Amino acid sequence: MVINSGVVPVLIQYLGHQEVKVQTAALRAVGNIVTGTDEQTQVVLDNGALLLFQALLSHPREKINKEAVWFLSNVTAGNEAQVQAVIDAGLIPAVISHLAKGEFQTQKEAAWCLSNLTISGNSTQVGYIVEQGVISAFCNLLTVRDSQIVQVVLDGLNNILRHAGPQAHIVANMIEECGGLDKIEQLQNHENMDIYKLAYNIIDKYFSDEGAENIAPSSSEQGFEFAPDGHAVPSEGFKF
Repeated sequence: MVINSGVVPVLIQYLGHQEVKVQTAALRAVGNIVTGTDEQTQVVLDNGALLLFQALLSHPREKINKEAVWFLSNVTAGNEAQVQAVIDAGLIPAVISHLAKGEFQTQKEAAWCLSNLTISGNSTQVGYIVEQGVISAFCNLLTVRDSQIVQVVLDGLNNILRHAGPQAHIVANMIEECGGLDKIEQLQNHENMDIYKLAYNIIDKYFSDEGAENIAPSSSEQGFEFAPDGHAVPSEGFKF
């Protein structure tokens, strides 16, 4: 109904309004549209919405930042083409920055945004967010008291490891180096059974001696070559 009324281009225009209240209302309105179907989301994207999001993600008002990341979390829950649109708009570095340094409510939306990408995106897209620094930002949230966010982050890390395939040992090294392994080990004692099981499965599959043997490549595999230390980011980026 809203899409058919032709109001979407008007709402998107208001995303750049000087009045914060107008911006916030427009952002919430288009955000509600992209919570719908992929087709509804595509109408918003086709009207150039993402062009305005660099400014919204760097807005001095944290509330605008939070709403902008929330909007993007609904786009990254869409299809691969919509995930790619977010990447092509150059928005991922800003989302990861909010994940790492934003206020907690914004961090939560960023965690959802990037975890959704690890579900909806393909391996190349997931490799891109690894290259942009999502691993350490995810791992920093593993000790928060919000069980839902801990689970979202664990899901994201697990999906990244899965996408990495024979390169999973590289991601595992990155997780260990930023202190994530110790945190995941602690989560095996978590009172939430889903978190406990997921943490246990990640340790068992990617960090135990037996699991590591199963995922480590036995010879030169397709994809990029790693630096001798076994975890440096290749200059051409990750290609899972």
